[in-house]
Amino acid sequence: MHIETVPVKIAGDPRFTTNCYLVAPSPESGCVVVIDPGDEPERILQQVGPRTLSAIIITHGHYDHIGGVARLAEARDVDIYIHEDDASWIEEGFEAIRGGYAAFARRMNRIRKGSSKAGETLDSQAEGNVAPLLDAEAPHANFVLVDGDVIDACGLSLRVLHTPGHTPGSICLYSAEDGVLFSGDTLFCGTCGRTDFAGGSAYDMHNSLARLAQLPPETVVYPGHDATTTIGSELHRGLSEY
Repeated sequence: MHIETVPVKIAGDPRFTTNCYLVAPSPESGCVVVIDPGDEPERILQQVGPRTLSAIIITHGHYDHIGGVARLAEARDVDIYIHEDDASWIEEGFEAIRGGYAAFARRMNRIRKGSSKAGETLDSQAEGNVAPLLDAEAPHANFVLVDGDVIDACGLSLRVLHTPGHTPGSICLYSAEDGVLFSGDTLFCGTCGRTDFAGGSAYDMHNSLARLAQLPPETVVYPGHDATTTIGSELHRGLSEY
């Protein structure tokens, strides 16, 4: 498996990036699968280059993981995959996430400023960053996933692990053959995804992490944000206690 990491800036903010992954069977492969195109679709398309874009797979429906989907789909004839419990984020367009996006952006802005005042609005720069995603249109998902599905695309075989907690439809993508897990916002290096957003559940997250803890310790984890890790490293950090 050949994996290219493209950290995309969300709404033009260099302080907030999402790991978009281009995955192929080998470096010489003429096609790729894209996981979590959160934004900067033109940059992603440039990275894809002349290769066939075989599939777009979304680990969950938050805006910072789907912001580039519409433009990628317009540019290429490509199938879109997302879990059934988060499918409305795609099928109903970005109308379903406009309020969530704005609330999330306001919260991120407060965290960056070290402020927790209720009702605090974004500064002018952050407001400007929000507009492009709020104006975007989203296409329909071609394939709605459930736990245990196997996505066969571009010579790859990725098993869907339903790992709710961050969102109801959060998934991880697992290749036992390659010893690789794309964990979205379920598992990060040293921590797990937040559960205090709408649809989040600490109980579900605990169960999802317990499931991931059963994977081979040498499994390499490619998360939705920040650095790669392994299941073994996270076990040493107390994975089941996150």
